[in-house]
Amino acid sequence: MALIGNTPDAFGQTWHLPCDDGKTYAEIIALAGKLTHQKIDYTVLKMWQFNLGSWFSKPLKELKELLPRYEEDNLFSSDKFKKRFPEFKVTTIEEGVQEIL
Repeated sequence: MALIGNTPDAFGQTWHLPCDDGKTYAEIIALAGKLTHQKIDYTVLKMWQFNLGSWFSKPLKELKELLPRYEEDNLFSSDKFKKRFPEFKVTTIEEGVQEIL
């Protein structure tokens, strides 16, 4: 962000910070499993299950507020950033997951 903030021709524009492109949540979970040599299971709750669980779980109740944000796919395009700052190294999802693990 400091790079954008200190670049005069970047002022007054909307920017997406650089990101690795094209991974789904399922692919990220599979990648984490591959890196840890473990099978990582996950469950996608149906909405009625989520609603029922939110009556008994404070974290689920709080997460429920975020659900409208995820009704549409989050597609981030950092092409503009990558074109303007080609020397900036973008951390890949694999590198990021490895670092977290």
